[in-house]
Amino acid sequence: MLSLIWAVSATAETEGNLCYNGNFDNPKGALDGWNVNYEWMDNSHFMKNHEFISVLPSFQGHKNVLWANPPEQARVESKIIPIEKGVRYKCTLDLNSPGDPGNAYDVRLYFNCYKWEPGIAPHPEPKLSELRRIYKGVPATGGSDNKWKTISFYLPMEELSEAAWSRYKEARFATVYLTRYRGEFHVANVKVVKLPETYKIAKTATVNTATSHTTLPRLLPTEADDEDWSAAGAASSATLSKPGSSQDGNKPSPIDDSNE
Repeated sequence: MLSLIWAVSATAETEGNLCYNGNFDNPKGALDGWNVNYEWMDNSHFMKNHEFISVLPSFQGHKNVLWANPPEQARVESKIIPIEKGVRYKCTLDLNSPGDPGNAYDVRLYFNCYKWEPGIAPHPEPKLSELRRIYKGVPATGGSDNKWKTISFYLPMEELSEAAWSRYKEARFATVYLTRYRGEFHVANVKVVKLPETYKIAKTATVNTATSHTTLPRLLPTEADDEDWSAAGAASSATLSKPGSSQDGNKPSPIDDSNE
């Protein structure tokens, strides 16, 4: 049986950046390591995703800026990051997007967590197409009214329910995930570090520490990314129809971007 609190060995934020090419300035290419091409998903909403993602040399005082400007929805994920048991992670980035803070169609930013797809032999350079998403971190939202602001989000949350832990403990990898429906956004200076503090499990859980790994949380196995846009902005009192509902012609929801 584990204690409710796990001690984390780190004593300060780890130096360096766990997010590969977080400054979009790698000599191999400005988008090297970033996942922008989702043709392998065979999802009509993302077949041309990569055509709407680029890196600008500069934008409003920031250099090397990721720019997403899709006609419908864009999604971008960092290179896959192996995660460790008992460790919390923090992502910070600079965001600039049109629109009012709290808008239900704001940019959403969070960690996705993955494990190997059944039948895939583990190897050092996993691809998203070889992984299954099993946990979604708590999203941060980011309307910035065309001004740069720094946003932070975490993995996992400070306290995990027993249900969340049952999912999280299976995760082996994480990505920084950025998405917006019907709107452009700019991102710069993406950084992921380990944190010194521990996280808690709401109830004592039995874990085989020899085989268990720490991972990112997700709500339910069948849930889609960002399925509830009306809940994205706490400041918005408007009730919005989910994209892909009957008023959109009963087509599959563009925000149903799960790769499971």
